Amino acid sequence: MSLIKRIDQYNAGIPDNLRTFKWNALQESQFRFYRGTCHLFAEDFTKLYKTKPKVKTWNCGDAHFENFGSYKGDNRQVYFDINDFDEAFVGGPEAELTRFITSIIVAAHQMNVAHVKVHKAIHDIMEAYIGAIQKRKAMMMESEVAYGEFKKYFGQMSTLDRDVFIAKRTVKEKGVLRLKTDNKRYLPLDKDRKLVLFNSISPLLTSHPRYTQMVFEDAAIRIAGTGSLGQNRYCILFYSKKKGKQYLLDIKETRPSCFNEVNDIKQPRFRNDAERIISAGTLMQFAPPAFVVPLRIADKWYVIKELQPTSDRMSLEYFDQDFNRLTEVAKEMAALIAYAHLRSSGNFGTSTTDDLLRFTDKKQWQRDILEISGTLATKNQKYYKTFCEKQK
Repeated sequence: MSLIKRIDQYNAGIPDNLRTFKWNALQESQFRFYRGTCHLFAEDFTKLYKTKPKVKTWNCGDAHFENFGSYKGDNRQVYFDINDFDEAFVGGPEAELTRFITSIIVAAHQMNVAHVKVHKAIHDIMEAYIGAIQKRKAMMMESEVAYGEFKKYFGQMSTLDRDVFIAKRTVKEKGVLRLKTDNKRYLPLDKDRKLVLFNSISPLLTSHPRYTQMVFEDAAIRIAGTGSLGQNRYCILFYSKKKGKQYLLDIKETRPSCFNEVNDIKQPRFRNDAERIISAGTLMQFAPPAFVVPLRIADKWYVIKELQPTSDRMSLEYFDQDFNRLTEVAKEMAALIAYAHLRSSGNFGTSTTDDLLRFTDKKQWQRDILEISGTLATKNQKYYKTFCEKQK
């Protein structure tokens, strides 16, 4: 099957206006294309890596460099961790590490980094993962233990203000606060769909402790992410009578993991994909984000979570073409992947910490996925070029 057919097939059913947003995003850069085509990675990795997994872990499924970021946990503390579990599945950790290491090579290609420098970086990243597993202890990253780039990052987060955050995304119309629809970040939502959203979420306002005494004020279509562009996604503006302030909630449609079609390991049973995504995040993160709950709207399931001023991903732009700085952060991210694997071990049939430790002692799989990561990064370059040429 051709590249374009593979992409079209995966994105079948996307409304035309959202398809335009996604296709434009995919053409933005090699890295953005990589972010938005995890299904291509899943298919290609499975074809290249023939070794049957010796251990099973929970995987977020899409552990590229920009799927790590800060968020406020349910305990109201700010953490830095993996922050996307849409593609979560149980399988060998090799796919997770390959997805991450490939993203570093793709970033290096984009920065025109010398091959020898990239070679050293990916070996150091692998060592960071192995070292974290061998310590047997799942740690976390928050402001009190942060250093280097992370200390600066948390320092920036501490300056963000909720009132400013809300003000940038809202406008007053006839004395009533509304979401600002700019046709870039937010698109207008008609009254009928707003009513469906309100009716779907209203049971939470009386039954869920996090949502009591909240008043629905407005809703809009939210444009965010890359891989999930095209799925239904909304932002809701609420006023909390209890707290006396506004909140923004992200409501994101769920779909099965793109690894479902290629992964032959039996998966845990969940009632719906929202439950799978939330369960994976709860197991893998040190603390789950605030306000995370599943929601059914019509015949589809969604994940709700709070949109916060402290929620931010560490993007490539943050490093201003400095690959050395990026590598130092990537090593810490590799450790966070290890912590997530340790933290979730022994759940839903995954391997124990002892099993993971024995696995990391083996060298062949490490050599294999470092080589495959390079192959997949080269494939991504070719895919990106082909995709862009077909759009002309």
